[in-house]
Amino acid sequence: MSVVIELTDCFEILGVQPGAHLREIRSAFRRLALSCHPDIAGPQKAKQFETIAAAYAQLKSATPAQISESLKKKKSHGDAGKGSPFSWKKTPPRRPKNDRREEAERESSKRVQDLLLEKALVEAELSMARILEKATRKDEKRTVSSLSKRLLSTHPGVRVLALGALAGRPVEKNVFSSLIEMLRMWSPDDDTVEHLFLLDFSEEQKGDIAAALSARSLLLSEASALALLRWASILPVKMSVVRKLLSHPSPRVLSQALSRWSEKSLPDDLTLIRLLKREEDEVLAPLLRILKDRKVPVWAYGRVKMLAENHVSSAVRVWAQSIVRAQNLV
Repeated sequence: MSVVIELTDCFEILGVQPGAHLREIRSAFRRLALSCHPDIAGPQKAKQFETIAAAYAQLKSATPAQISESLKKKKSHGDAGKGSPFSWKKTPPRRPKNDRREEAERESSKRVQDLLLEKALVEAELSMARILEKATRKDEKRTVSSLSKRLLSTHPGVRVLALGALAGRPVEKNVFSSLIEMLRMWSPDDDTVEHLFLLDFSEEQKGDIAAALSARSLLLSEASALALLRWASILPVKMSVVRKLLSHPSPRVLSQALSRWSEKSLPDDLTLIRLLKREEDEVLAPLLRILKDRKVPVWAYGRVKMLAENHVSSAVRVWAQSIVRAQNLV
């Protein structure tokens, strides 16, 4: 299919608002594709499937500037040209005929390639979903083996599909081993973490998952790291997760991890040195609260006094000054 749809129409076809995030657009496309694919909904849905696939391909490849320009153009022209999804074929003013033909051919070729690639990916996901469904119905042992293999796939989409197939059922020992190995092999992205936290784990398995994720703490996004903190807050391994996430680069993650610090001892010296060097008040304020209730190391006296005198945040200065007074730092 070589038809190019107006960008403003693509949002309406996929049922999302203009300017929606790519993740929202992708979710809408996959939801529609799964309901309209000819293998599932019948051949009468083939044209609709091609339309939504074309709309997704255009939005995925469009730049913010192109989308903004398209929205402005629609607003300024009102309903002019409405009813024709082939506006890309309209003749630009004062352009040589050969140039217009070559440009149209290049654009058409690129769009066709993008669409074919996108259709191939969607059909691969649909095929994988059908394989998993048939395996579940026919043979439980075969399902376990199939899921274990797919959890270790090099394709992130296949891994997410396998995680989705585990929803609502206890995670067996062999599959769980593959889950742990998956977390060791591949950097956990947001989709993976989100699916993991929806699975039916035993308490022991939850601890192992939390430990495996926190071991990759530097590779977690801010959203995934915060989700891990919340998920592990009621687990016995809570403090182990907190200690690992004190190495995360996000100030927000550090702030949340420090607010969950419940041990009587301080974090290790290397962690303290790294945290005390930070300038963000959302990191320093909870850190100083911890230091106030515990003995400040001698090597930290100078930094605490400097924060008490010079930091731009009044909250940081107040906490640092209270430590200087309470512990008589000299």
